[in-house]
Amino acid sequence: MKGMILAAGFGTRLAPQTDTLPKALVSIAGTPMIRLAIDALLRAGCDEIIINAHHFAEQVEDYFRHHEFGVSVHVLRETDILGTGGGLLNAASLLEKEETFLLYNADIACEADLTPLWNALEGEREAGRRPLAALLVNRRETRRALLFDARMRFMGKEVWMEQGMAVPTDVQRLGFCGVHAVSGDVFRLGFAEGFHDIFDLYRRGMEQGYVLTGVETDAYWTDLGTLDRIAAHEQHRYGGVSA
Repeated sequence: MKGMILAAGFGTRLAPQTDTLPKALVSIAGTPMIRLAIDALLRAGCDEIIINAHHFAEQVEDYFRHHEFGVSVHVLRETDILGTGGGLLNAASLLEKEETFLLYNADIACEADLTPLWNALEGEREAGRRPLAALLVNRRETRRALLFDARMRFMGKEVWMEQGMAVPTDVQRLGFCGVHAVSGDVFRLGFAEGFHDIFDLYRRGMEQGYVLTGVETDAYWTDLGTLDRIAAHEQHRYGGVSA
């Protein structure tokens, strides 16, 4: 199984640390943030990992040049920032032949079992549907909710409602956890190279008849996108140990 870590972002909310470091190498209790993502993909059974890099990409490359994880690791340097969707499309040569692969945001801590994501896509295929992705979600207050029907079919992002998307009144609002199981069909939606958001790819896929599914978890999860959240995570998980 292959997995990809999205790690190219500038991490502006983590300044001043990201003034000299890539977000992926910001310390979490003395360990680079990206190690949490690597460990999660290893627990899920990944034997090959792809990582995109842009901001201080040379530091990311150097880190993996000097650290071994028992699996093959590829760092793809982006000359221009490509976004979550463009970064994925840029990895087509490594992922497009995969029936399913895992996609993981670098700036989260997640202890959920990722097997149900994989199983969700397999279940859709066995039922004769065309799955594009399964999205890990939880129940939390968020200003960027994802919307699902009663069967946990993805209907769209809440922000799309502001753009005129109509949804039923009984829709479920859930928080995205930054982990996806993705079908290799995502590379065959007709997108050109360049900057794209991953949900732009998903939206086009839905227009082409693909389905996306939500998989709910109540396992420990947190966003590590700010220094305050990192400190809270360190306090919760490591008793406040920091570096």
